[in-house]
Amino acid sequence: MEFTSTNLPHNISHGLYHEKGYDVAETHIDKLFYVIMFGTANLLKDTKSKDAPTAFILTNIKNKPVAAAIVEYFDNGDNPGNWSLSWTFDPEKIPENAVKINLQDDNTHSYFRIIAGEKYGMKFYDRTSIITLITYCMEQLYKWLDENAKEDQVTEIELDGIFNAKVEVVDGVKVFAIEPAGEVKTIIKDDASIEK
Repeated sequence: MEFTSTNLPHNISHGLYHEKGYDVAETHIDKLFYVIMFGTANLLKDTKSKDAPTAFILTNIKNKPVAAAIVEYFDNGDNPGNWSLSWTFDPEKIPENAVKINLQDDNTHSYFRIIAGEKYGMKFYDRTSIITLITYCMEQLYKWLDENAKEDQVTEIELDGIFNAKVEVVDGVKVFAIEPAGEVKTIIKDDASIEK
């Protein structure tokens, strides 16, 4: 399903206002996901290393992990290797040897501030607003997938050029996935950037 044709923008807008005290119109929710996905991809592009995976963990104000993005280098022997960017809602999926970066670290916030400002003229009031808006969107995406999961069927939600998120019930267990799309995927593969 296309993101804007679902009730997710309404749910996030309504929840942000009534639960968190942020007034963000439904028509701007897709912009928040743009900021989240592009900000994360740029952060991981600048911190990736061939030596070990790098994981950016989105933890909410109460320091509970909500989601994580992981960049990893795969060596193809004599052929050029490749970078992989993946997302997960399950902290157990973060590789043990990953270098971990946390949204609680204020140094990560500039990636989101810059994109929000340059792309949409949006400003985050303070560190709490950055953490809350980012993690609430991801929590609600997970909730939407969880509530719409059906046996023997893949339930998908797509934000064109940003991500494709899905859930599938396998042997009674819900399996979630978030796949970056379009330019979000290519940012991480930009090998012109400095690699450690």
